[in-house]
Formats: sequence, C-alpha cells, structure tokens
Amino acid sequence: MICWDRCGQSGYVGVFSRHEITVLDSYVTGLLDLIEHRTASYAAIAVGAGREVHVPTAAAEDPRIIAILEDEVGVDEPDWVLTISEGPCLFRARDLLALMRSTMPGGDSVVHLRSRDEADAWLQCVQYFLSSITGAADLEGRVKGKNVIPTVTWLSEVSSTLRLAVARTVTV
Repeated sequence: MICWDRCGQSGYVGVFSRHEITVLDSYVTGLLDLIEHRTASYAAIAVGAGREVHVPTAAAEDPRIIAILEDEVGVDEPDWVLTISEGPCLFRARDLLALMRSTMPGGDSVVHLRSRDEADAWLQCVQYFLSSITGAADLEGRVKGKNVIPTVTWLSEVSSTLRLAVARTVTV
C-alpha cells in the first residue's frame, strides 16, 4: 500500500515497498531512454545569432511518445500540432523525469519530496506512465500479452494519494 503524507512546511513523504520503488525506477529509466532516443534523432536548425533549435524530422510513430504529446497538447490536436509541439514537450518531460529520478530512494523505500515542485514532477511523471501504458495497450487492455489494469490501478493510487497530500498543503 502506498502512503503519502505531509512532511514539514513544504515537503512530502511516501512509503512504498522496495518492489514498488524498483518498478517506478524502471518506468523512469524506460521513458528517459525513449525520450533520449527520440530527441537524439532531431535535426538542428539555425535560427540566427548562433542559436539553433532541435526539431523532429518526422511525426512521432511510437504510441508512448504520442500518448505523452497528447497528454501535454491535447488528444484532438492534428499530427502537425503534435509535431511542432514535440520538442518542448519532450524536453519538459525529460526534465521532470530527471527530477523524479533524483528523488528516488537509494536503499530504502521511503520517498522524501522536499518541495511542491518535486511533488508536481511526480504527479506529472505518473501521468506520463499511465498515458504511455494505455497508449501502448491493445484493445483488450494488454501490453505484450499482460493485462495493464493492475498497473494502471496501482499508478492511479500512487497519484491520487500524493494528490491528496498536496491538497493538504497550507498556502500562506
């Protein structure tokens, strides 16, 4: 069972099993690797004054990337909107995933989030996990033959319990 609570003025503490931490860490690593692979294929375009931007050379085809983009930009947006939004969205996702990774516990199963920004990063990253899992699932709710419902339920609990702890934050 996941348990999140307030810790001090602006922090949060979450208690997980060691297995749950291992699974979350694998999701962070997997999405970071996927995003790094995708963004490494971007073309650099000079925009003046020695600056360049990195843009995709083709529309994303990986359902996990598309799910993250639709999460950020909107499900009903056409492919061209997703394509022009992809770089900023994936770079933001990469930064949030890196922040989540930096808060993962080393040897135990207690997560200490020191700020609302870290809690918000966790909430957004769990949403990325949920989106990418459901985006990759077939019509029967399976990924590689495995039912995703238990994983989706668990990740939803991680998110909802943290969201409740964040809602208890006192703002001054």
